[in-house]
Amino acid sequence: MNVRDVIARGETGLVRGLNLQIIAVVNAIAPNSLVRFDDLRVNVEGNQINPFMQASARMSLQIALRERGTTLVVNSAYRTVVQQYLLRQQFERGLFGITAAAVPGSSNHESGLALDVEDPDGWQPYFQQHNWIRLGRDFDFPHYDYVFPAATRRDLGRIGVRAFQRLWNQFHPGDRIPEDGVYGPQTATRLANSPINGFLPAFRRSLQLQEPRLQGDDVTAVQRALLQSSIVRVNLNVTGVFDMATERAVRQFQQATGRLAVDGVVGPTTLRELGLLR
Repeated sequence: MNVRDVIARGETGLVRGLNLQIIAVVNAIAPNSLVRFDDLRVNVEGNQINPFMQASARMSLQIALRERGTTLVVNSAYRTVVQQYLLRQQFERGLFGITAAAVPGSSNHESGLALDVEDPDGWQPYFQQHNWIRLGRDFDFPHYDYVFPAATRRDLGRIGVRAFQRLWNQFHPGDRIPEDGVYGPQTATRLANSPINGFLPAFRRSLQLQEPRLQGDDVTAVQRALLQSSIVRVNLNVTGVFDMATERAVRQFQQATGRLAVDGVVGPTTLRELGLLR
C-alpha cells in the first residue's frame, strides 16, 4: 500500500515504517539532530507520534518535567515530510475538518522543536521558564515551540525533504530526483507513490553469524540501519554479508536500547527497533 492510498483514511500513523526510515536518513545527513525523548516522563502513545526532537529541546523539556513532577501527555511531536504531505492533502481536499496545514518542509513540527500537549494551560508556566512559547490560545491551543536560536538548528524541515529525496533515489536509481531539500511536484509525486512501510526488502529469516555467512539485501538493510542509528555508533562497512563486524554492531545496538536481548541475532524484535519491521 502506498501513501496516496491512505490519504482518505486520516491516520498518519499508517506510514510509521516510512517515517522511521526518513528519521534515520535525517540523522545520517545531520548526525544526532533528532534524539528520542520517550525515556522521559511522557506519554507518547500512538504510531502517529514520533518521539524525537532536537537535543537542546529535550534537555529543556526534561527540566520542565522534573519541576512539575507529573507526566506530560504528548499528542504530536516531530512530524516527517510524509506525515505533513498527508495532512496537506487532507486539508486541500477538505477532509476531517482540518482548517490549516503547512506545505511539506515548512511546518513547525518538522523542525524537531514543536509539541502539542494535553493540559497546555497547566504546563505553560513550566514551559515558559525554559524557552518554550505557546503559539496561541485561539489558533493552535495545545501547541508549543522551543525557541533558543543559539542551541538549535532551523533547517530540519528542509533536511527532512532532502532525506526523503535521498531515500527515494537509493531505491529508484532509474528515477532519480534532485536532493535539494525543496518540496515541489517531483517530490510530491514520489511521496504519493512511496510504500507506507518503507523501502525495505522482505525479511523472511533471522540474521546471525554462521557458516556459510548469510548475505543478501536484508543484511545490507540491517547494516545501513545500524550505521544510521541515533543511539549507538558502530564501526561497520555495508557489504551485504553478515560477518563478525556486523554481529558485533548488532550486539552494540541491542545493548544500547536497554530492552533487547544482547545475542547478536537480528530477529523481529531487533528489526522493529531498527525501524525495519512494523
